Amino acid sequence: MRLKKVKKFTLVTNNDISYNYRLGLPIEVYCIRSKKTIAFGRIAFFNDNVIIIRRHSYARSSYLFFGVNHLEKSS
Repeated sequence: MRLKKVKKFTLVTNNDISYNYRLGLPIEVYCIRSKKTIAFGRIAFFNDNVIIIRRHSYARSSYLFFGVNHLEKSS
């Protein structure tokens, strides 16, 4: 299995995060201060303030989250 890091898919909305959570897709937690990835894994829990991955909570206001964006169908 290959791991491909894609930094252009930022998760911002609850729909994006919920999409990754429902499908069990892993997300990447990126620290702006240290400029490196600090966590990678499936979402255990999330709300408007935090995302929990592997028993660690990450404030949504302090970190960047990367994963698969939920794309709306266009008509």
